[in-house]
Amino acid sequence: MTTFDKGRHWKAAVTLLNAMEASSKDDDRDKKWSLPLPNTFTYALAISACARCNKGELALTILDQMETNASSDHTSVEPNTWVYNAAIAACSESNKQSRSKAKAANLLTALRIIEKMEKSNGVNDPDTVSYNTIFSLLDATSFDALKEITDGEICRLKQHGNFADFLISLLDSMKEHGIARDAITYYNAIMACGLDSQDAWEIFRLCIRDEKFIETATVKDSQSHLKGRAASGLVFVANAALSVASITGDMSVVSKVVADLSGVGAKMNSESLRHIVRALGNIGDCEMILALLICLRGQDFANDLMKERYSIDVLSNLSEKSIPMIEEEIYSAAITSSLRHDQLGVADQVLLSMKKNGLTLNQNSLKEIILEYCRMAIDSSKEEFKIARVVKRQEPDISVHGIVEPIYITSLARAKAAMTMLKGIEEPSPSLLSTVAKACCAAGLWQEARSIVRRMHRAAIRELQQNSGSPSTIVKGEFLAELPQLHRSLLKYCAKGGNITPALNFADDIQFLASKIRQHGKSIRGLRPREEESTDMVLLSSRLSMDIETPDNVPEADFSDAGALYSILERPIGLTGQDWKLILIAASRGGHWKVCVGTLPFIRPYVKETHPMYARELSPTESDSGRSRPSLARLNRKYDRIARALTAAILCFEARSQYAWAIRAIDDWIEWSGRRPRKEAVASACRVLAKRFRGQEVINLVARVMSIPAVGNTDDDVLDDELDFTYEKALYTEAINALFKHGMYEEADQLYAEGAANGHLSWAVMEKDNDTSTLKLDLHGMSIAVAYSAICVSLQKETARSSDGSSWDKDVVIVTGTGRRSGERFRPALTTEVQKMLQGQFVPPLGALSVQENKGMLKIPREDVVAWFDHQRRQKRERLLAVAEAMRDITSGSRLERALMQSSNRLERALRQKIANEDTDH
Repeated sequence: MTTFDKGRHWKAAVTLLNAMEASSKDDDRDKKWSLPLPNTFTYALAISACARCNKGELALTILDQMETNASSDHTSVEPNTWVYNAAIAACSESNKQSRSKAKAANLLTALRIIEKMEKSNGVNDPDTVSYNTIFSLLDATSFDALKEITDGEICRLKQHGNFADFLISLLDSMKEHGIARDAITYYNAIMACGLDSQDAWEIFRLCIRDEKFIETATVKDSQSHLKGRAASGLVFVANAALSVASITGDMSVVSKVVADLSGVGAKMNSESLRHIVRALGNIGDCEMILALLICLRGQDFANDLMKERYSIDVLSNLSEKSIPMIEEEIYSAAITSSLRHDQLGVADQVLLSMKKNGLTLNQNSLKEIILEYCRMAIDSSKEEFKIARVVKRQEPDISVHGIVEPIYITSLARAKAAMTMLKGIEEPSPSLLSTVAKACCAAGLWQEARSIVRRMHRAAIRELQQNSGSPSTIVKGEFLAELPQLHRSLLKYCAKGGNITPALNFADDIQFLASKIRQHGKSIRGLRPREEESTDMVLLSSRLSMDIETPDNVPEADFSDAGALYSILERPIGLTGQDWKLILIAASRGGHWKVCVGTLPFIRPYVKETHPMYARELSPTESDSGRSRPSLARLNRKYDRIARALTAAILCFEARSQYAWAIRAIDDWIEWSGRRPRKEAVASACRVLAKRFRGQEVINLVARVMSIPAVGNTDDDVLDDELDFTYEKALYTEAINALFKHGMYEEADQLYAEGAANGHLSWAVMEKDNDTSTLKLDLHGMSIAVAYSAICVSLQKETARSSDGSSWDKDVVIVTGTGRRSGERFRPALTTEVQKMLQGQFVPPLGALSVQENKGMLKIPREDVVAWFDHQRRQKRERLLAVAEAMRDITSGSRLERALMQSSNRLERALRQKIANEDTDH
């Protein structure tokens, strides 16, 4: 039962408990063996296992069952306070790894248990440990979530809607039941306040007014049952209040807590001073940090500065024996607080003061300083990228493939400092190594980051080898748990700067580690690994940077189910779909189109996993290897996270004018995903096709994408619906813009006609207008290119209704709007652009004048419309005559005869020139 509890196997624990209860009721005496009767310890472990796994209802059911069995059978054990406390403690432990709703569920279970104990009428009353554990569960976020999921079943929630009032009600309940409130009680209650320093101070004042607590806290050795920091009693509670105030930098609360502490005759210790230093650091007052350090040497002038600015009398609240107080932890807190606000000069002064006093940084302090240097390196890198983006906008010619490499100066210096200090750490933790590796990547130190990653990989392999067990045992290790998140972060830095070479190097290392884990798993299962497996895995991503074809036999089965591949780990470590997406983004921003082509096959299995045919809504009767199929909404979310990979690849193909690969990539993506590609990817493909004057292929691409039915609602669709800009409208608009930009007006008109006919684009003609003397065209919300096609198609359609163009007797009124939604309010950009377009793009030009009554309208006289229609009709007739002349030449054979004569004449001239050259040489 202990194994089930620690392993969180609640089903096995409940099954064993039920079997033990059934065995006790069995009257068969001929059995060779039987399970023992469940005792208090057994029930406590079963309840604990259920509470750990967020099965609060089941834990309460077992408690009720235990009480029922005790009342009906004298041989059954009764639940006692220890059993209840075990259940509450399990809720507390489960809370450490849960989200807000799960924390609220755990809190609800614990409150139900404590309420049950309070109503036991002296049989199983709660004790100090019960309430201390409840306070450790509480925080404002879980309390708010708790109020949403409960319907007033907990009496305290009805009476106290405020979190601080709820905490005070629990303390009052302890007083009513005669339960002693010790230092841990008040400490947990204050720490539950989180970021609310005023509530923390209020609870500290309750602590001071608790006469029983003050009496026991000031008597020597009265708190001997408490160990560690809690043994200091009142100072321990005061430090909790100072800790909450230091997070927000609330110096008024710090001053009040120090004054209250002085009022009861207690003195601050070194931990109190560290909290004051952190509070000063959080408000950026590094000058007063130096003053506080000078004050700790016994200097009155520095103490006067503290009293003048923050009303804190430091020297009066310290014992005479502790002055001067020169401790390494206080100085280290001063250094980290200064570095947090980039006050390197203050930090340097504090460090020099430490050396003068013969102090050296311990391991923990050095780790904190390294973390601060890493943070500064990452923040400086962000600023350097911002500068690079500004330079790109000001001088676009110097950018290469859309990315300007930032100049690493500040970030580089701070990352190198972190690397240097890392050498002084004897056994750095995985989180520390991970942070330094991220800082190195942020500063462009790719080789240093890779060396740290390889170091962590070697440590992870050692963890794996030390935990060799059964194939069903999940290996847990600090490095193995840290690596997946680190891998993703490193690839994000590569993608951010378009650094494909380090991205491929990281991919090699990740896949090598994955191959080692795979071989280890096979060895545990008794399988013999293939010799060439690890070699192929190492070279897999390196192939992408060379002119080597991507292998056709990509291990799709291995990539498609990473969880099954690494069944001995809690999380997969090999490259996932998100990782391949980041590699594609890095290659795209770096302009490496060949790497994009080679990477797309590796992301194929992850895209195919999101195909709608695998959703249970579309195929409910089929099962996938005995597992339940995912919902369509889940597949849509999974697809949204990976869909940007295609966009990145197509943008790279556009920058490199690889229109054929763009079309191939979109076709493959449609086949893999069974969905429409993102509109950004299709628009990019349309632009590269239009740039190469392949207008008909643009039309075919749009038609092919639009023929695919929409599947569910993706993030792209949700954003479009909010902006009233659907996927279809965006796609037609971008395609028309691309065609218009490169002069393919007829193809643009054809796309507009198709979009308007299918209802995806608004038809420009206002059909419901009662004025028959004018033709009104509404261009609201249209781009310049769409407006041009709308005018052309509308005029052609309307004028085609009459057999003779001269019979047109209507003026054309174009509604462009007053510019309410333009960049400069009430300065309509569309009106001016349409006027330029009518004058420059139409032959003969169409004169458009603003309507005096409405500045958002343009009026074209009917004479100009008739002239334009006549010109269009003549051009159409000339094109038909030219085509007929060409066809007559072809059918009569005269064109072929002229071509042969020209060919023979060219051949004769070439022979004569050759003979003349030979005569000249002789």
